[in-house]
Amino acid sequence: MSTVLLLKDEWVEKLNGWYQGLIVGGLFALVFWWFNERSVGDVNCTWLASPGTDFLAFLGAALCMWRGKVHNDFLVAAFGASVTVIHICQFVVAKSLF
Repeated sequence: MSTVLLLKDEWVEKLNGWYQGLIVGGLFALVFWWFNERSVGDVNCTWLASPGTDFLAFLGAALCMWRGKVHNDFLVAAFGASVTVIHICQFVVAKSLF
């Protein structure tokens, strides 16, 4: 039992740092977006968000990424990166850039 907990703690210790948080958070958001788009089909509601909502989301995400960098916090940086990537994907789909 203690070996399993030791391995678990070592795995968590390797995921420390804001830079890794940005990478993992961004990748998680892309996978989440891909699964979400596949489950909805041709119906798309990303255009429903107002520009003010998107602005506040980007502002909050930028603050989280900055705070993650300042405090070298994996989870805060990953959350900020996830919000940023998801909103970029929403913008691209809503504006039909691709």
